[in-house]
Amino acid sequence: MQSGLGEFLVIFSEVKPLLQVKQSLQGLWATLFLLLTGCAGIPVETLTTYADAFAQARDAGDLLLDEISPIVSAKTSTAGDARCGTSRLGYPLCFDPDTARSQDNARINEDPSIVARRDALEAITLYNNMLVDIAEGKRSEEFGNRIDELVRLANSVAAIGVVPSGGMSALIPPSASYAKDLANRLGQARANATVRQSILRSKDDIQELIQALADDTTPIYNIFRKAREIDLFNIRADRRIAELSGDTKAVAAANKRFSAISLSIKRFHESLTAYVNLLDQTSEALDVLVVAAETPQVTVANLTEVAVEAEEIRRRSNAFWVSIRKVRLAAAGSQ
Repeated sequence: MQSGLGEFLVIFSEVKPLLQVKQSLQGLWATLFLLLTGCAGIPVETLTTYADAFAQARDAGDLLLDEISPIVSAKTSTAGDARCGTSRLGYPLCFDPDTARSQDNARINEDPSIVARRDALEAITLYNNMLVDIAEGKRSEEFGNRIDELVRLANSVAAIGVVPSGGMSALIPPSASYAKDLANRLGQARANATVRQSILRSKDDIQELIQALADDTTPIYNIFRKAREIDLFNIRADRRIAELSGDTKAVAAANKRFSAISLSIKRFHESLTAYVNLLDQTSEALDVLVVAAETPQVTVANLTEVAVEAEEIRRRSNAFWVSIRKVRLAAAGSQ
């Protein structure tokens, strides 16, 4: 019964994104009809769909980082502060009640390299939202505190992203300055009242940040793979002990865990493929939105491109969610 329910949930989770795409496409054609019958400017509904799609891309990156955050953060313990890490055997060196009270333990005391990557994802999403505002026709004065927040995020990425730690490579090579350039440009724009122009001119810096996140998948995979290979080594040892003692149930359990861990590595590789495809689509969509934001009068071609790019981001995001769900299902089978 339990197995049948699990299979149903997995099948439903893979069918549901297809239903969402169908509904979104219906909204796209309705929007196109409104434009052709005299609607001026890019409709808010289309831009909202686009912004929501970008938020899904950010959430996908966060979920991927959740998979490796415990591995990376455990490597950054310091001898003077037991709360920062674990022992060699893998158990916590102390108990922190503040962590126990948290609603999201996976993101407490994260390694700075993970924090920088989350800030990079948030910076891309926030930048995209301001492009949406420009395309919608909002004035620069209406951006409010989001300029300050984007400057803060860009400075955070620039400061932390160049420092490798916890087994993670630097997100930004020492020779690159795009995050710092972005922060400086927007900071000056706020003072000089040239926010709109500076946002549009910052596209290339954001594109470099997207490319850095795509390149970042290589060390992410290596960290995940090596951690799971340690698990496989320990399972082999447990299985050998069970074999020598004649404990057939323990041998069977070890074999099941071994297969599940091996499968989780394969599934994680597949999820990274889906994530890179999602980032590439995000990059392409960003170019399309910049063109739309720069165009004084919307055209059918502008609207079609923006809406289609939003649907493509959503489709690739759904593909990622399916793949990362399979990683977690495989990991659950190793328990």
